[in-house]
Amino acid sequence: MPALSNARALRVIGQDLETRGLKTFDIRRQRDRFEVHCGYQAPPAPTPVLLEYSAADIDELESRAQSNRRDATAPLDLLSLSQMLRSLGGYFDGKNINLVRISNVESAGAEARFKIEGETERGERLTDERSASAIYDMGVNMYKQRGRATERYARWRR
Repeated sequence: MPALSNARALRVIGQDLETRGLKTFDIRRQRDRFEVHCGYQAPPAPTPVLLEYSAADIDELESRAQSNRRDATAPLDLLSLSQMLRSLGGYFDGKNINLVRISNVESAGAEARFKIEGETERGERLTDERSASAIYDMGVNMYKQRGRATERYARWRR
């Protein structure tokens, strides 16, 4: 089985959190497992719920979500939690950074803020904070790149 990408795993986890109505979260990755402390109130808030996701759990949740999808032409909401987490995961994947943690627990104010932590291949620890608008921009760039890659191979799909 190929390594679990951060973008895919975080999108699926985000979809599950949205389905459950969870708004506050602290996601930590340990190899191919994710531990999520979360809560129902908007941040800053306590996180009394603990969820764990293995690679198999993520595969199952993704498969279930695909079978429940009805409208493939629905507009993409890059500000949804699942797409914002996917964008952050894509950032980590693209920079070859190992995801350590993503959290919105300390976020306060009108615009959501995400604290992100990662580790480079050389063992350097990186910590940053990103606003929802910055993550939205990352998502737009990610989809533009996907569009260019799709256009490049369009002639072979006919």
